[in-house]
Amino acid sequence: MREIIYIQAGKLANYTGTHFWNAQENYLATDPAETIYDSDLSFREGLSSTGSSTYCPRLLVFDHKSNFGTLSKSNALVGADEDEISDVDPPTIWNGHVAEYKQDIIPKSAYHSSLDSPIDSEHADQSGDTEYPHKNVRYWSDFNRVYYVPKTIQRLPDPAEWENVEGDWNHGQSAFTQYDEDHAVTDGSLRSFFEECDSPQGLHIMNDTSTFGGFMNSFLTVIRDQYTKLPCLVVPFLSTGITRQLEGDKNSAGIRNVINDALYLRSLNETASMSIPIQPTISWPSKLWGKWLCAQPENIYHNSAIVSAMLESVTVPLRLRESQIDLSSLSRKLNWRGNTPFSELSGIFPFKSAADFDTRLANLSAFSILNNSPEYSQLTRFDVSRGFTPSIESAYDDWSSRQSLDEAFVSSVHTQSYPIPTSYPTFFNDVEVTSSPRKGVLVRPEHCSMFSSLAVSSQTALMFSLHASAIDRYLKKKPAVETLGFDGDDLRDLVNDLWTLHDNFDSGTDSDSSIGEDEIL
Repeated sequence: MREIIYIQAGKLANYTGTHFWNAQENYLATDPAETIYDSDLSFREGLSSTGSSTYCPRLLVFDHKSNFGTLSKSNALVGADEDEISDVDPPTIWNGHVAEYKQDIIPKSAYHSSLDSPIDSEHADQSGDTEYPHKNVRYWSDFNRVYYVPKTIQRLPDPAEWENVEGDWNHGQSAFTQYDEDHAVTDGSLRSFFEECDSPQGLHIMNDTSTFGGFMNSFLTVIRDQYTKLPCLVVPFLSTGITRQLEGDKNSAGIRNVINDALYLRSLNETASMSIPIQPTISWPSKLWGKWLCAQPENIYHNSAIVSAMLESVTVPLRLRESQIDLSSLSRKLNWRGNTPFSELSGIFPFKSAADFDTRLANLSAFSILNNSPEYSQLTRFDVSRGFTPSIESAYDDWSSRQSLDEAFVSSVHTQSYPIPTSYPTFFNDVEVTSSPRKGVLVRPEHCSMFSSLAVSSQTALMFSLHASAIDRYLKKKPAVETLGFDGDDLRDLVNDLWTLHDNFDSGTDSDSSIGEDEIL
């Protein structure tokens, strides 16, 4: 067995993770004798309160309590959530008057209501409401399709209204220390998942850096101390700190996010086997939102669906029955030089024709808003295609051979189409439909072809140089860095470490000189 244990932390990570697990749940619906996917690698089998067999993700979910929405701690698997039990009065020794205040119960989402009333859902679709039942997604739990065991749900206290903890590295570290002391998540929930595994292949982690950067750094440090050689694939969702500064925003909150991101990226160089940084949506290339997708870039429900499809697809070989690829071999394949444990995620979603290779391949890890981005070279690449016909596979081979990369460092996997569950946004634009009174009809297919790729390239050097330049310029202004919770020497050491990471990826294209001074701040 090659089990994977998953960790998600933060709002965007959990939106992305919910789409990810809904796709995995789709595989469970397939006949086990016919499926090419090994669900036992990501799911654990257990019994519900009624004694029926059920599959639950081998997963830890961290988020602030207010972000869980309607998700019960027990998720209806082993009983009602303790917050919802109101029929039994708690024992008390107080005989006087008690004033009780309760928050209003959050109503069930439209999607979950539609699952309970499929006739209503069908009627809404026939009425022409193509967004039903996804019009008002409030929380990532609103479109969740899987059940969780209680130890999966890790609710952190909400920050006080007057606290601004976004980008606060020190707060994140102390929050983990306190939470681990109170709930024994490392020696309790995480360890119990490991004990259920025969031979785990590693950890798959997604987290927001702005709210859970320091938190996950402390968690990963503890994990590394206990599981020294365990492979870790980490997907950090970076803040808008650098992007906002490239646009001229010079406020202190921005630099705090820049420092927070930089500290987390530096720590991942030591704690992760491979990291896939994802830039904020405002940095994604415009060609991602082409005529085939009528998505709203600012809508977290939409953009998380896109990045989830690419992440799920590029890692799907880790979960195939006959695959020889695991987290360790994938990390070694990408980081063959030993000092480049960061890769870039690119993809085409949905894939429509061979021309898409040259016109629609979108990199979600690069800074697309730069006007004079330097030339770069790839060191290695791992491609996954889904639902390709033989003719498209041949077109892929032709396109791949034209890339500036030694063929020995390119590997690819071709597999089945990406499944589109009913929880997915209805944002596919079927422009071939002409009978409708409006041009293009929003549809949700049952599956679609797509292409996803991980590459280690010299372009990653730019990410480190931009962070280093921003912090260095900030220090030259001689600010009161203590107000951000840091010592000046610590930040200067951080800048030096970032330039070292930059040099590991730089291929002589002089990526820092053309941008670091002119574009930032």
